[in-house]
Amino acid sequence: MSVIDEVVDSIKGESMQYVREQLKELLTSASEDTNSVIKETGQKMEEWLQARAKGELSDDELKALLYSRQQLIQQYKNTLEIQVRARLEKIALGLVDIVLQKVLGVPVSG
Repeated sequence: MSVIDEVVDSIKGESMQYVREQLKELLTSASEDTNSVIKETGQKMEEWLQARAKGELSDDELKALLYSRQQLIQQYKNTLEIQVRARLEKIALGLVDIVLQKVLGVPVSG
């Protein structure tokens, strides 16, 4: 096996491990956050619907609360998209660092 083949195999192995770790962290974090938002939304809606049934909220008040929750969920979705883009950028830069280190011996950025 040539030196180039060894370097390529080393880069491939290290790169795959790095990508797996980063994606696992991203998916775990996103899943936990999403479950929390869904659970909280369900609890809020249950409270609001019970309050509406008891006459403690008007239709307009319930509509305003639901709209507010909708906006909060939209904001969460936008934040999640930004976090995913940032993580993908981190993965891409990490892969570049791996190649620089393995091929050129350049120290990684951290």
